[in-house]
Amino acid sequence: MSDSPAAGARFRLVSWNIENLAPWLAGAEAAPLAALVDGLSRPDVLCLQEIRIRPSDTALIERMVGAAPGYRCVYSLASDPRNASYRGGRAYGVATYLSEELGPIASASPAWDREGRVVVARLPGLSLSIVNLYAVNGTSKPYHDHDLGHEAGDRHDFKRRVQDRLFDLARALGADDRVILAGDWNVSRSAIDVHPRLRTAAPHARARAELNRHLADSGMVDVYRQLHPDERGYTWYDRVRPHVLDAARVDYVVVSADLAGRVDEASIVEPPVDRGRSDHRAVVVSMRL
Repeated sequence: MSDSPAAGARFRLVSWNIENLAPWLAGAEAAPLAALVDGLSRPDVLCLQEIRIRPSDTALIERMVGAAPGYRCVYSLASDPRNASYRGGRAYGVATYLSEELGPIASASPAWDREGRVVVARLPGLSLSIVNLYAVNGTSKPYHDHDLGHEAGDRHDFKRRVQDRLFDLARALGADDRVILAGDWNVSRSAIDVHPRLRTAAPHARARAELNRHLADSGMVDVYRQLHPDERGYTWYDRVRPHVLDAARVDYVVVSADLAGRVDEASIVEPPVDRGRSDHRAVVVSMRL
């Protein structure tokens, strides 16, 4: 880190859907995740999604927590046997690495998150809350609602409920803190965010419209689009047909209005130590706190 994250210093956050953290916790390299952090110029915060680690993977969890010296790790893992059984329960999970220089950290996951999709890191010294999220990829598969005790719609419906809850969470955090929502949203906001074309089927169009309404109503800002209003930048690429461009911007960082004017960089980059296991690119945001 070039600056201390004191008031007025540059604060850098990187968000990446790593699509399986386990290979970065073991292998030929002595410390591959530490190498990734170094290659990203040691950001203040690194938010990783789709880490594919289960609560029962105790050895992996231990390695994950200690994999980046100089950082603290907070995480949320899937614990829902009814809805998160894909890949043996390893489908989801998020982990946030925060520089120890940031000072005290408090972390929590909302009670409604049984799929390991959300972890909140609060930095009291900076009056800042960072929400690392892996939003739902809506499908027609039925969703079992544990509170009701039966199926309640499909995962398209669940996707929209999670979007609602994320902005409710941001509103609650915003009573005391400035707020950052960073991660894989699994929604492209407009035609400029997709190639070759935007999905217009009703479930996708409805989720997109509701997300854009939440942003407008909350005053929160998609900082990449704020700084690059006309740029076609994509964070997800289809690897099945590598010679045909099929891509979308689904990973982005959203900040509360009191942070929007402080952002001076929002870019999409290839991870510098990419092992070729993810079909997502990383998002980098920097600001003056």
